[in-house]
Amino acid sequence: MPFFDLKRKLASEIADYFNSPDIKAEALAADAGVPPQLALGHLALPCFKLSKVLKQPSDMIAKSLTEHFSGKGITVTPTGPYANFKWDVGYLYSTTLESIFTKKARYGSDDSGKNKHIVFEYCSPNVAKKLGFQHIRSTLIGNTLANVYDFLGYQTERINFVGDWGSQFARLLAAFETWGRPELVDTTLPGFSAKAAMDHLFEIYVKFHKECDVHPEYLEQASKCLQRLEEHEARATDLWKKIRKISIAAMDETLERMNIRFNHLEGESTYIPEIQKTLKEVKEKAGAKLSEGAWIVEVPGLTTPALVQKKDGTTLYLTRDIAAAEDREKRFHPDKMFYVVAEQQKLHFQLLFGTLKLMGHEWADNCEHVSFGTVLFGTEKMSTREGRVIFLDELLDEAKALALEECTKKNPDLPNKDEVADMVGVGAIIFGNLSSHRKSDIEFKWETVLALDGETGPYVQYSLVRCHSLLEKAKAKGEKSGVVKDVSQYAFAPEEESLILSLAKLRSTLHLAVRDNEPYHLTYYLIDLAKAFNRFYYKLPVLQSNDPTQRELRLGLVEATQTTLTNGLELLGMRAPKEM
Repeated sequence: MPFFDLKRKLASEIADYFNSPDIKAEALAADAGVPPQLALGHLALPCFKLSKVLKQPSDMIAKSLTEHFSGKGITVTPTGPYANFKWDVGYLYSTTLESIFTKKARYGSDDSGKNKHIVFEYCSPNVAKKLGFQHIRSTLIGNTLANVYDFLGYQTERINFVGDWGSQFARLLAAFETWGRPELVDTTLPGFSAKAAMDHLFEIYVKFHKECDVHPEYLEQASKCLQRLEEHEARATDLWKKIRKISIAAMDETLERMNIRFNHLEGESTYIPEIQKTLKEVKEKAGAKLSEGAWIVEVPGLTTPALVQKKDGTTLYLTRDIAAAEDREKRFHPDKMFYVVAEQQKLHFQLLFGTLKLMGHEWADNCEHVSFGTVLFGTEKMSTREGRVIFLDELLDEAKALALEECTKKNPDLPNKDEVADMVGVGAIIFGNLSSHRKSDIEFKWETVLALDGETGPYVQYSLVRCHSLLEKAKAKGEKSGVVKDVSQYAFAPEEESLILSLAKLRSTLHLAVRDNEPYHLTYYLIDLAKAFNRFYYKLPVLQSNDPTQRELRLGLVEATQTTLTNGLELLGMRAPKEM
């Protein structure tokens, strides 16, 4: 019964003890934290809220809990307004290790999400442009959350809703018709290069926006391109198909390097054939009205109206989002729809959800914008149209090259160095982007993004390498690892206790990640577990121990750490080498 179950059971028993309708087990479990020192206990319950409900001093409540719960396989110590709980270490060891060795690759999972259907939209870049570093946050946050939800029994639908329509694409078409080189996007020509095609599209896209400052008529040209697309004009449609196909292939290649997967790749263009039907529904049900030739919806509580059709008759991203949301509701009937999109789009989603509600869709209450902070380039936001962008494939290449250099220095005879370097370099990028709260802004700095030491992904990967090395040496000596059956007389060292407690917390951590839609909980946990393991590794002899019971127990802890770290890294989309 690892930590999640122990905490939930204890919270239920405390709620039963007080027997008050205002004291709920779920709230007690949520309030419980970690004492500042392991010697104080494994769980600290603040009694401030209980004090308000029970009309008693918080320190008296802590003492009451101490008197009632001590001696039941648990030690309780009052520290002012806190009641500190400490389970019997032998019991914590046995239940945790048995769970890890039984569930193995499924350790940390459960079926709490059974019969619940979740839709995730993430990544969702505009096509015809290579993925930039600014796209990585949506992609990694969404992928990790979907992995965690899957692991906890939810049925997930992962959607990459690419921007293959609208004004951004129309501007690229206008740029291509002005400066484009058709031979670079012709996949049938000998020597076709997807990289050269994407580089050219980026170059003319940036040029278009710079030239607009002195040639505003280019914007009118782009508007006409969008009209031609929506009217299915052959020339514009043919060019659209070519660019879309090339850019999606390039995007998929980059995403595959980071172990990103989707169930569905859909574009805004999917909804163009039915968009007039959607517009009609919005106008009839949401009370849309004409304003200066355009159609708008006034959403209660918002000063900015939702623009659903421009005065030239073309549609907008918001219109297509409405169509997509309705389609997903019909296809999946989800319990929740999560949109993993930057904080700057907050108003867009308020308008989207508000318009859906005005249309009579009560399920709009189950739609949620999972926002995240900005990626800064120096003091400015990254911007593709202004050319301030670090391309993701180039960043991954740079990270791999740095990792290869480090691996060669530390282990010149390392086999499969290229593969290991890719695991370490890409892992550094993934972990680094998820190791801060999702709502925090990230400033792009090469030295930070590519760091291979400190509280980083490579640090966790190296801890896993140590586990593997120890277990291989033990295997060669014929030593066994497993769960020691009787530990009633075993004196656990503080480093063993700390490691056991950390191992016990994986499922609890995953439930926190779901509660807050926050991958940071998982990266923080993995660093904490790696630190606990390394303290254990440096302080205590494992294979060198003269006590066979101690060797078996400690090797069991090493194997349990290997399993738990592997499971956690895989949820992040990271691979770990056996040597570094």
